Amino acid sequence: MGAEWELGAEAGGSLLLCAALLAAGCALGLRLGRGRGAADRGALIWLCYDALVHFALEGPFVYLSLVGNVANSDGLIASLWKEYGKADARWVYFDPTIVSVEILTVALDGSLALFLIYAIVKEKYYRDRVAWGE
Repeated sequence: MGAEWELGAEAGGSLLLCAALLAAGCALGLRLGRGRGAADRGALIWLCYDALVHFALEGPFVYLSLVGNVANSDGLIASLWKEYGKADARWVYFDPTIVSVEILTVALDGSLALFLIYAIVKEKYYRDRVAWGE
């Protein structure tokens, strides 16, 4: 076959961080979902992971983009976005469209995930209406 496929340190760190967020989301969702049905536990796991991704990965991207750009930044989160930027340079250098969409994603989707977690844990009457649009 041709060249061997090799996982670089940046890509490995990126995958490790995402796996850690998934593990944290699962642990938090299962803890919050104790005594609830499987559907609620599954929803809590997904929503906890979703909130963690929005606030721990996308939030720092927005910050890095607003105070400079990812290309000139160091650190684990910056290296993750640099790896992502190898496929699309708009993620490495400030692109107003990408940054504005990410601001909306962090602010709206992240907040909605937290709101839904609260609604499920506190068994609010509106939890299904908000989650499924009924």
